Amino acid sequence: MQFNHIFFISLLSFMPLMTMAQQQDAQKSEQTTQQQASQKENEQNKASSTSENISSAEKNAIKQPMPIKTSTLQKQDLKHYLAKEHISPLLVGPTEYVTLVKNYTNANSKGVAILLPDWQQGATNPKAINFLANTLPDHGWTTISIQPNNKPDNYPSVAIKTSEKVEANKKAIKTYKEGFSSLIQAVMNKAKEYPGIVIIISQGMHSTLLVDLFNQENYEPANAVILLSSYVDTSAEFAFKENKLFAEQLAMSEYPVLDLLLKNDHPQTITYAKQRKSIAEQEMKVYYRQRQLNNTVTGYYPETELLSQIRSWLKAVGW
Repeated sequence: MQFNHIFFISLLSFMPLMTMAQQQDAQKSEQTTQQQASQKENEQNKASSTSENISSAEKNAIKQPMPIKTSTLQKQDLKHYLAKEHISPLLVGPTEYVTLVKNYTNANSKGVAILLPDWQQGATNPKAINFLANTLPDHGWTTISIQPNNKPDNYPSVAIKTSEKVEANKKAIKTYKEGFSSLIQAVMNKAKEYPGIVIIISQGMHSTLLVDLFNQENYEPANAVILLSSYVDTSAEFAFKENKLFAEQLAMSEYPVLDLLLKNDHPQTITYAKQRKSIAEQEMKVYYRQRQLNNTVTGYYPETELLSQIRSWLKAVGW
């Protein structure tokens, strides 16, 4: 009996210790459960936040408008800033072009001067076109300034293989020429509504496309063509061949040509101007004159000298 009593007392003495251990284990288990629940909640919040961000980014991407083409902006600017009486929309197939018409203000009408800026320039190009549009009417010319399309995308081609580059350039120019041909034909028909002769003053790459167009048998050219800083805009390895072809077409043409360039001009314009003059002399093209004008700002024609050269040449031809 004494032994049992002692054992019972010993057992009672250990019971508080066991209870404390169980409490500690229970607390640790509860803490672990809380940590797991908190971690799970954080992960859910992060996932929800990421989903909201993605959804917001997608919504912003949908709402973000696409960039407006440069040609469209140029047309909008012309319609917004210029007087409505000078703006004359021209529908060519499904495409609407903007032309600026200024009637002659002199006593005598000499004809129509169509002003064709380069394919990266506007109808109010300050380098030469805008000055001529505002000045020629005082000398008897009705001016029609054209707002052309910009050059084709990815032209000249940057393909590594020469064969791929040639094919890409041909395809781009062919597509552009189709629209260009329709535009010139429509403007020429519009110019015939006015009395007198029709001359075209063309700038840059458009000069080469224009000469190539007039070289076709079924196409009626203008009475005269004035070229401003003309050259073939193409890859460096094709520049000599393409510019030589342009010079040969120019030399074989029957209409009078005034070929103007600047002392500070596009490098290819200066490089291939001598070639054009040489081939024209070899073919004994009578009504061909080339003049290089002095300028201070690259690409900008001196206004007084430009007008003087054009007027004196037209008088020499008989107009």
